[in-house]
Amino acid sequence: MIDFPGKTLLFAIGNSSRGDDGLGWAFASALEEAGFFPGEIVYRYQLQIEDAELCSHFDQVIFADAWKTDSDLLFLIEPCLPKADSSFTTHAVSPNAILQLCKDIYEVEPKSWLVLLRGARWGLGEGLSQTGKKGLKEGLAFFYNALHQRSLG
Repeated sequence: MIDFPGKTLLFAIGNSSRGDDGLGWAFASALEEAGFFPGEIVYRYQLQIEDAELCSHFDQVIFADAWKTDSDLLFLIEPCLPKADSSFTTHAVSPNAILQLCKDIYEVEPKSWLVLLRGARWGLGEGLSQTGKKGLKEGLAFFYNALHQRSLG
């Protein structure tokens, strides 16, 4: 469960100039505009190993990103656990690998969640697909409710 009164960080991951890849940014922007998020929000095109140090200063970390899936779900919110993988050697690092680096280097393991928003269009161009808009709307509604109840889970 996220204990929202603690120090919370939201990573908005994506690229708004690539269609639904901007869903993570759209999610964070909506929270900022509504003034409902009780924490810090940072925008990233992709996560980098340096983000492990930033995570080490927070009690909770949320990663919001677009989701390519065949699932019928429009959004998914699930725990994110530290897990070593090979992504730390590439140009983009997974949220799990960031958390593992945070744990290994800084000996801190913040409670963490993934907010995944289903997209359908990934090419160059601004704006979200209808699928992306629906997933964003439903994901935000669920998240607003969680904020109101002060728990996510």
